[in-house]
Amino acid sequence: MMETERMYRVIVIGRGLIGSAAGRHLTDLTDGVAVLGPDEPADRASHAGVFASHYDEGRMTRVVDPDPVWAVTAKRSIDRYAELEAKSGIRFFTESGYLGIGGPGAEYLARSEATGRALGADITRLDAAGIRGRFPFLSVPDDAEGLHEGRRAGHLSPRAMVRAQTEAARRQGATIVADEATAVRAVTGGVEVETAGGRTLRAERALVAAGAFTDACGLSPVDLQLRIFGRTVLLARIDDDMAADFAGMTTIGHAETGAYILPPIRYPDGHSYLKIGIGTTADAALRSRADLIGWFKSPGSEANRRDFQAFLTAMLPPLERCRWWHTDSCAVTWTATGLPYIDHVLDDRIAVAVGGNGKGAKSADDWGWLAARLVTGAAWDHPVDRERLRLPAGLRNA
Repeated sequence: MMETERMYRVIVIGRGLIGSAAGRHLTDLTDGVAVLGPDEPADRASHAGVFASHYDEGRMTRVVDPDPVWAVTAKRSIDRYAELEAKSGIRFFTESGYLGIGGPGAEYLARSEATGRALGADITRLDAAGIRGRFPFLSVPDDAEGLHEGRRAGHLSPRAMVRAQTEAARRQGATIVADEATAVRAVTGGVEVETAGGRTLRAERALVAAGAFTDACGLSPVDLQLRIFGRTVLLARIDDDMAADFAGMTTIGHAETGAYILPPIRYPDGHSYLKIGIGTTADAALRSRADLIGWFKSPGSEANRRDFQAFLTAMLPPLERCRWWHTDSCAVTWTATGLPYIDHVLDDRIAVAVGGNGKGAKSADDWGWLAARLVTGAAWDHPVDRERLRLPAGLRNA
């Protein structure tokens, strides 16, 4: 028999980067907040439930971005990092800087520089000699151009950031439910959420922030037609005898390929890894819950491993001495607009906040801030117009 719970004001379904942020910000606006989502599984191979892409230690964060919406939401998120670390007692941000690399006259860098300067980011343009002089471990063509962001850019641990958001929400009165949602339905006076653990949670309103699993698990009453792709990441183990080679390494974005590269970061196994991720046209499209779970249990693509290793070693020649490489899998969630959907999908009872579009981590705190305000009916009061984050008309009218 299902156990019926107390009536909450808001249930957040999904405890990833956006969902955990929304839960924390909701506690500033209302009481009666529950945040529902499973903990990271201890063993992926035997896990039968859902996964999340934040089970990792490194994501780039910086203001510069060719899209002003992503730039301003990243800045607003970064502005709150110190507050979140203080509220939770959990450190997740490292100020290592960012370097964008492109060819002559790269539009990506030009647009990124424009948005960065408009928002007061600490940025410097570099030519090839300037890149090599500042980052001697890099091999770049003679016509390469760079855009460096210094203060407050770098990388964050998505795993630790979710812990920080969750802990801050808990300290501010939220109920944390470490379980998986299996069904969401509207009922008289609100919503009910069934969980894999056999519970029925009731609330006046629900916010679905379940990332790649949102459509696959049927958690939104509207099919959001999200495009989910499996992405392979490659990690090179940087042992002590190589650490000096990468001293002062920044996070790197490669404009031509879309690759992101992170400096050596310590992982739970005690080793430090330098990581690269690139989206490719061969990335698997994941549609069902079974597809997603199967991908997250896999090590990713062997073909990607070979290609990424060659690319990374050419750009960072000291990696020729690296003895240990391995791959891991994650997923990216694309929307039709290239921005998250933060909108109601069933009157004012069910809303969604989903769609990192391959770069959601750096802006996740602000997407959660906006979702919390949408759900509670608080003033939008944000430089991004609400219409930009609504579902396309075709989905709203479906």
